[in-house]
Amino acid sequence: MLPGVAQPTPDEAVQTLEEGHVATSALFSRLTDAQLEHPATIGGGDWSARDLMAHLEVWEALALQSLQEWRNTTRPFIEEIFAKGADGVDALNEERIQAKRGLSLDEVRIQAADTHRELIDELSHMDDEEWKAKAFYETERRSTLGNLLGSVTGAPKRPFGHAFAHLPHLEAYLASIVD
Repeated sequence: MLPGVAQPTPDEAVQTLEEGHVATSALFSRLTDAQLEHPATIGGGDWSARDLMAHLEVWEALALQSLQEWRNTTRPFIEEIFAKGADGVDALNEERIQAKRGLSLDEVRIQAADTHRELIDELSHMDDEEWKAKAFYETERRSTLGNLLGSVTGAPKRPFGHAFAHLPHLEAYLASIVD
């Protein structure tokens, strides 16, 4: 966990994830399918709003994968990515978004909804003992399961707040359409 950032409880994690999901979903719903698919509209790069939707789903899916790996006492794959720093995260993002571009918009929407619902369900049923369990592998920053999941679905200084890191990009795109 980041210095100075308190580890949220599972309930607080769910609340943050739900707030971010509601905020992004509200903005996505204001876009037509064509606007969702239009490339190079999000964050100054080549991503579409659809790519952003897929990106958020990818990281929630990675949280679920990490949870399963943790429960199987397997060092989570995401730790390898985090060890490579920004380059590793950028490469993973590029690889996963390219793969998602092979799906239809409806498939991306369904995956995003299903993955989010599954993550919320898992976190909602997690007890404090599991949440606070210490990592069984060598790590400096993500020392508990809650820390790990907060990092996977987080933003700078906001565990579980990944969606909030992208809201300004989505809001800017919507504003550019309206203006």
